[in-house]
Amino acid sequence: MNYRLLFLACFLFPFLAYAQSGKIKPADLDTLEARQARLLELSYIMHTDSTDEHRFQACKQLIKGLVEALKVPNSYNFDFSGLEGVVVKTSPDNNFRIFSWELNVTADQYRHYGAIQLNNSELKLIPLLDRGDQYRENPENIIVGADNWLGYVVYNLVKGGTFDGKPYYFLFGYDRYGTWRRQKIMDVLTFDEQGKAQFGLPIFVTYSGEGLLLQDRARIILNYGAEASVALRYEEAIGTIVYENLILMPGGSGEGPVYMPDGSYHALELREDGRWHEEEKLYNHTYDDAPRPTPKQAEKVNIIGKPDGGGL
Repeated sequence: MNYRLLFLACFLFPFLAYAQSGKIKPADLDTLEARQARLLELSYIMHTDSTDEHRFQACKQLIKGLVEALKVPNSYNFDFSGLEGVVVKTSPDNNFRIFSWELNVTADQYRHYGAIQLNNSELKLIPLLDRGDQYRENPENIIVGADNWLGYVVYNLVKGGTFDGKPYYFLFGYDRYGTWRRQKIMDVLTFDEQGKAQFGLPIFVTYSGEGLLLQDRARIILNYGAEASVALRYEEAIGTIVYENLILMPGGSGEGPVYMPDGSYHALELREDGRWHEEEKLYNHTYDDAPRPTPKQAEKVNIIGKPDGGGL
């Protein structure tokens, strides 16, 4: 199966013929609710069916169905809150929103799908093509477009600031990554003069464990053991980005060394230069061994298997 060709075939078509950004008419609202119900059925199959091919076909139909739903006039004002398994996040300024979800391709492989819908008078979608498997080395430093997206499910979207006169947004993402590892990502989204999306911006002033400046860091990626719960979030009350410090630990049977939280936290604060600077660690008590609960408690999970609440 070519999961990229599937996405391109379903999403790349002319979008500009459908009016948006006004009040939804009652008949159109009925249409959107009916299409959302069908999308929910497909989402359930996509996330829970035991057959790879069935999940793939459900994902294919979900993409096509979502595109058809977004063609409905003023679809931007329909929140799709009933569509479990597809995460929809709207920017704080309401200029755009992002749809994202994951597909369990095999036992150890996940593919991510997404699209940005702009809040325009006409429908404008920007498909996001997951190329994350091509950026295993130095993924924190690359700057890419929508057709080279790293791939993740967006769990939060906040306004970041302005750098070189250009506003930017933070996307907080989750990537199931593989059997033994998970990733959390804080990506940086900007739009150029033509409205094209760009991911990554060197606005982080952070340091290695040895105190060396990490040059050209364009996003923050935390890669950690699958059994850990790791925080990466924006603390709105104090205007600070907080994330856990990770240390390399021996893994369990078959997984090899993995990064685990050591009990301390990093904090980033926005300064006048438009960049986020690392402050002294928060809660800087560390453990000789990373906390590793045994046995691991069963967690409540949502339809995509992500823990409900906590740790973000």
